[in-house]
Amino acid sequence: MPENRIDLEDRLLSFHDWLVQLRRDFHQYPELSYREERTAGRIAGVLRELGVSFRSGVGKTGVVARLDAEQPGPTLAVRADMDALPIEEENDVEYRSKYPGVMHACGHDGHMTIALGVIRRLVEEEWPRKGKGKILFFFQPAEEGGAGARAMIETGILDEEPVEAIFAEHMHPELPVGHIGLVSGVCNAASDVIRVRLIGKGGHGAHPHQCSDPIVAGAYFITQLQSIVSRNVSPLDSAVLTIGRFHAGTASNVIPQEAILEGTMRTLRSKTRDLIIERLKELIEGLEKAFRVRAEWEIGEGYPLLVNDVRVSDFCKAQAENLLGSAQVHMESPRMGAEDFAYFLKKAPGVMFRLGCHDPATGFTHGLHSPHFNLDERALDVGVRLFTRLLTAYAPVSVHDAGNVSGD
Repeated sequence: MPENRIDLEDRLLSFHDWLVQLRRDFHQYPELSYREERTAGRIAGVLRELGVSFRSGVGKTGVVARLDAEQPGPTLAVRADMDALPIEEENDVEYRSKYPGVMHACGHDGHMTIALGVIRRLVEEEWPRKGKGKILFFFQPAEEGGAGARAMIETGILDEEPVEAIFAEHMHPELPVGHIGLVSGVCNAASDVIRVRLIGKGGHGAHPHQCSDPIVAGAYFITQLQSIVSRNVSPLDSAVLTIGRFHAGTASNVIPQEAILEGTMRTLRSKTRDLIIERLKELIEGLEKAFRVRAEWEIGEGYPLLVNDVRVSDFCKAQAENLLGSAQVHMESPRMGAEDFAYFLKKAPGVMFRLGCHDPATGFTHGLHSPHFNLDERALDVGVRLFTRLLTAYAPVSVHDAGNVSGD
């Protein structure tokens, strides 16, 4: 059997086993951003077997599937991201990654599997004959830093198909299977990249008085950054400044000519972002004078705020409580991680919920982006059931004229 096909006629496989088989296949063959060619081919193979129409190559490697009902109704959408991370997997499982240094450590293998499971469920329940409207499924490349959502949107897919509501989930290892987390309003932080190049005067490490040391200047700069959040941002607000790269020097007895620093800034309000950028400017100007260095710096704009539509969130909450029980639905706080589903939410009202995926018997073990991250595969069934319910129970009147709340 070709690797891009799955035997849907094998009725010996339970629906759960089919999901597990599919998820483990994705997990064994992870691909980095905009390189998801085998992954996209695998998705296309499943869609062909299900008889579902689709387009490939949307936003480079993305796939868009669609289900059309015979009766008119709203256009809904689901987003599932496809890319993996540059991480060496350390799980001792038979389905561990076959690609050295690449791993599905953020649950995207589960996201794709759930979306395909929803499509299969809808087809088998004859939704195209019984339902109303249409449903689009965006299998999106490059969520992990490549802005694949923006790449797909720039092809005009949402202009061709105006979407009334869009749904997505993210694996949430801090909650057990059978539970979800939900945020109404601002859900995930905006992210920006900080890049600073400090140019000094190099020389011998034994003669520092003849030099302008960019390493010392950079070290002071990192320390000063911490005062921005602790002393300029309100304690009732949230922000993160992290320098993740500091590169300078070639030898232990040489003061280098320059130092390169790169980091990330995460904010939940645009006013806080503006404040931090202004303070960065002032700190860098002071650094130049105090350490006799020249600074070149920039803020590289990353993902925008992810803002869940309030009314669609309320709809999701009600449906999840009916399906899972009210005690299993947790209203949570925003998180400082960024998510490019935010681009879709700038074009259509929608919601991203957090899908619990750790084994209730063992509790939380490893978080996202860990080389040991794994998921309890019963979460796949929960995801399929919840998405199917959201898509089939959606009533246009319940979210009519829904507008995204401001991030300010």
